[in-house]
Parts: sequence; structure tokens; C-alpha cells
Amino acid sequence: MRTPRGPRGLILPSRRLAAAFAVGSCWFFAVPWGGGGLMWLGAGWVGFLIVMTAIDFVWLRDSRRCSPARDPQTVLSLGEPNPIWLEVNHGGSRQLGVTLQDDAPIEFHFKSSTVRIDIRPGETRRASYKVMPLERGDYRFGDLSARYSTKLGLLMRQQTIPCEVAVKVYPDVSQTKKHLVLARQNRAAMMGLRRSKILGQGREFERLRDYVPDDSPRHIDWKATARRGSLITREYDVEQSQNIMILLDLGRTMASRTADAEGNLGMSKADYAINASVLLAHVAALSDDRVGLFCFAGSPITYVPPGKGTLQASALMEALYALQPRAEESSYYENLAFISHKQSKRSLVFLFTDLVDSESSRLLIQSISLLVRKHLVVCVALADYELPSIVDSPPRKSADLYTQTVAAGIIRERKYALAELSSLGVVTVDATPADLTVASVNKYLQLKREARL
Repeated sequence: MRTPRGPRGLILPSRRLAAAFAVGSCWFFAVPWGGGGLMWLGAGWVGFLIVMTAIDFVWLRDSRRCSPARDPQTVLSLGEPNPIWLEVNHGGSRQLGVTLQDDAPIEFHFKSSTVRIDIRPGETRRASYKVMPLERGDYRFGDLSARYSTKLGLLMRQQTIPCEVAVKVYPDVSQTKKHLVLARQNRAAMMGLRRSKILGQGREFERLRDYVPDDSPRHIDWKATARRGSLITREYDVEQSQNIMILLDLGRTMASRTADAEGNLGMSKADYAINASVLLAHVAALSDDRVGLFCFAGSPITYVPPGKGTLQASALMEALYALQPRAEESSYYENLAFISHKQSKRSLVFLFTDLVDSESSRLLIQSISLLVRKHLVVCVALADYELPSIVDSPPRKSADLYTQTVAAGIIRERKYALAELSSLGVVTVDATPADLTVASVNKYLQLKREARL
């Protein structure tokens, strides 16, 4: 619905008016069979429509006192339905119907960018539609088109409201508000408290409390148990400020896109890893840890030294929002050697990568010792959720047997790679893209609670 610019707009007949004139023309066509009375009846009907159209024209002038606008939202979340709010302020004296159509970026997924608002005099009303960006970066919304009508609905006025605006699609910032993490020991941090104590297996004694089944037997205080007649556990205060390094593989294997049940392509594996990295950095910042970032592919791409606070988490998000995976093999040895040299202090290292390729998995296993000797490494591997369903589904033709054999081989090699990493002292997280964010943050909270670093 591209409409004229300017405050006056363009007045056009509606479908209702066209249908009403069509009814009058039927009476004229029936004159040879029904006599002259039908001609006068048709003429009267046309005259009535002309009068009502003139009245509608006068009433429609009231729409010039309407002010449509788009909510000036300039940051959107990747892979999430983002509401786009449109509003109308009516300073006139008659009730109007307003149809607004937004010029949303064609790269976004949305069912419709058109909303209908019925508004009374003196009101300001809002309505929204949702868009889902599938790639990070810079985009632009165009002008807003408006169509006004009165209760008569014989005419309509169209207008274009200039309101182009640039927007940025960031990693899923809405995840930082959801906090879908149920770890009991970190609930205070999830509510926004920066220095909540996390009780676990640290070195400084904190207090005695009753034993619960999840406690380690080596923390039982046997003297206190003998005095009380029931099991008593010692709790220790975990050191708060630790170094967390997020390593993000942006090589070839991370560029593949996921697909839904209908075959529609969604976000890339790199996008899911970046979303998880944003929430992990946010939670670590709230836990008073120092968080850093290193992105790589064939060579280093971005390095952000560890820092504290929510400003550091925001800086990491700015560094991540425009990064895209590259069509090149990841050089694990060179890049892990780089970060090992840069990060001399022992750190908790989260490496987001993909193990679907046997050759790249072998290279990762050979190179991971560069980090394991000095840091606690967590390898977060993105699982292909389609592979188990392919293996379990009954084959319908001979080609399906080949596909199942390949899928089973990939799953077997993946399990072998994860087992090899575990034998080297690497903590592994195997999660589907949909579960990646919560699984990563829960593993961080578990390791911090256990004082593994």
C-alpha cells in the first residue's frame, strides 16, 4: 500500500461505494423490462449516494488531525519474535478506522505488517505486529502508510508518513531478561544482585548446616554430627572474581543453518552460539567474574580482554552483533596457541564449536592440550537434532538406507570425539541449538558452585 506523501494524502472511492453504484446500475439496466419507474428509482439512488459521498468527504477531513507513528525501537533480538508497535493519536471530533501498513525489511520473517485501529476522538491507541530477524546486522524500516475511513466507509484517504529508521539486530538480548536458569545457588544473581555469595567447595569456611542428599560426603563434619546426632555439612565460600574466556569458532562448520519441521531455514549454528555467549557473559558479569571474548576461524577475528561488570557484557555484545561465520576451515592449533599466550592467568574457558566433521574434530583434540594444561576448558558442541530422527525413522527407499548409514556414522564419530575430549580433562556440553543457551549457563553455574576452577 504505497500512498502519497504529505499531510493531505489522496482521497479514493472504497469498495463499498463501488458496490453501491453497481446496485444502482442494475436498476437502469432493468428499465426496458420494468418501466420508467425503475429509471427514477435508479436516479434517486445515485443522487442519494452522491449526497452521502459528499458527507463522507467532509467527515473524512477529520483524519487530517490523526498522527500515526512507529515506536522508535532501534534494537531487535535475533531469532525472537520482536513486537513492532504502531500508534495513532486522534485530535479530531469523529470516530475513524485507521489501517496502518509498515514497510518492514524484506529479510525479516513476518506474517503481515498491517494493523487495523478503530479510534475515537481524543484517543491514542496502539497495535503491534511481530518480526523475526534471522541474521544479525544493520537494517532499515521504511515509511508508514495509513488509510483512513469513517463509519460510512464510502471514501478513504491514503497518506504516507515519512519515518524511515535504521535498526540493529543484536544477538538475542531478550535472553538476558528471561534468565531460564534454575540453579538454586545463583538465584540472587538472577534477580540482579551483583555480589551474591555462592556456597560450595571453596577454601574459606562459611557455616555448618544440615546434610542434604546432594552434598559430597567429604564435606560432612563428623564432630558436629556426633554432637547433634544428625549429619552436618560444612559449607565454604567460593572465590567470586574469576576469569571467564568465551572462545567462539566461526569457521565453516558453524555456518550451516538449522531447519524447522517444514524445511524452512532458520538461524545458523554460529547465531545460536553467539546468543548463548551473550547470556553467559551477562550471568558471569552479575556473578562478579571477569569475562573476555575470542572469536576465530582460519585466523583470529576478535579479542576482548577479560573485564568486569555489565558494561563489559555490553561491550562483548557490541563485538559480537555483526560477526558472521566464514567459509574457511578453523585453525585450532594457531588460535588456541594465540589465546593461551594472551591469557596467562588460569581461567574457565568456554569453547563453542561443532564436531560434525571428523577431520576438524581430530584437529581440535590434538590442539586442546594447549589450553588444558593451564585452564579449565568446557567444550560446548552443537548437536544436530535431526540426526537421531533420521537414524530412527523407517527407510522408505534404498537411498534412505544410505542416509541413515551416514547419519549413524556422524553420531558415532561425534560420541568418540566427546569421549576423547573428556579423557583429556575437558568438560563437555552436548546440546541441540534450541537448548544451547540454558545448557551452557547451567554448566557455568555448576562449575562455579563446585569451585572447579
